[in-house]
Amino acid sequence: MPALAQTPTLSDVRQAIVRCLIDTVDRPCISISEVSHEVRRMFPLCELTDWELGDLIARSAIDAGFAVEFGADVP
Repeated sequence: MPALAQTPTLSDVRQAIVRCLIDTVDRPCISISEVSHEVRRMFPLCELTDWELGDLIARSAIDAGFAVEFGADVP
């Protein structure tokens, strides 16, 4: 029987965000929208609202020294 998909913990989501930031370390600015789409792709059962996820991404990026683009360029 296949394993059931589980809802990710906040720690799982934070680790995914950090991985996205590491993957874009050569860019001085990150897009909240792009990282949000990537996290939702990795964790389709993520229960964070878009606002909560965006806030978590922005805080993590700012703490890591990235400039943050808040626009929604990615559909």
